[in-house]
Amino acid sequence: MSIGIPIALLALAGSNGFYKRYVTAKGVKHDCADRLKENGDIFLLDVRAYNISYKDPIEGAFELPIAYFIRSYEEIPDRPIHIIASDEMEKNMAVRLLWKKGKQVISYSLTEENCGERILAH
Repeated sequence: MSIGIPIALLALAGSNGFYKRYVTAKGVKHDCADRLKENGDIFLLDVRAYNISYKDPIEGAFELPIAYFIRSYEEIPDRPIHIIASDEMEKNMAVRLLWKKGKQVISYSLTEENCGERILAH
């Protein structure tokens, strides 16, 4: 047996995880959560880990870390969703998991960005 086949299989298996985390989820626009708070039609979903989100809560956002999606995604209503994440990887994973569950993700913001008068995270 050639050693190239097992290496190719390992590379193929690892590429799915790479894709889910690092390849940008297309069709989701970048926006600022502060501008969307007053819009009652949009559901603000904070996907940051609890140890991060409790230190800097986002007013009006529902907190559900990615680690809890599988068992708690039913709590997310069937409305357009704005994701609040710590970084691009977290955003990409959340978008893909929500799409897989049939949810409509329309926009996202990252907490370390400057949204006008306030930087959302330290």
